[in-house]
Amino acid sequence: MADSARPAGAGRLAPLAIGLLVVATVVAFGVSQRLKREPLVVDRVEYRATGSGTDNPQPTVFSPNGDCRHDRMVIRFRTTRSDVADVEIVDLDDRPVRTLAEQRFFKRYREHRLVWDGKTDQGTVPPTGRYGVRITLDELDRSFRLPGWIRVHDFDPEGTACR
Repeated sequence: MADSARPAGAGRLAPLAIGLLVVATVVAFGVSQRLKREPLVVDRVEYRATGSGTDNPQPTVFSPNGDCRHDRMVIRFRTTRSDVADVEIVDLDDRPVRTLAEQRFFKRYREHRLVWDGKTDQGTVPPTGRYGVRITLDELDRSFRLPGWIRVHDFDPEGTACR
């Protein structure tokens, strides 16, 4: 009696839905395998806060407040292919905060060093929080975020002024 209440063709929808899920899974697996085989474009990423103060126990944390202690962040990375790229500091929502390099040529198998002074493109210190580094490669038409985070702490200056 329950079979008579079902609309015509309802018995064929379940196998069709399962078939579509299987096809989508196979396609997703193929795409992920292809991405795994692509060579790394950037490796050996390192973030290090610099300044004339004592060694920083947390090298990815800096406070660009003008006290000369951990006021800048040095970003080092190696590219495995040559390309022209833009490098930006981005917030957690992937919005640009500061452009560190625009249309700069990065040669393959070279170590590159960029310095962020902790300011936005407007010249202000961004809010305390975590920030990432996004690289957009022209030739590959690809954009990605470097692994890891940079943490900015906007503290009031302590100690003496820079000399």
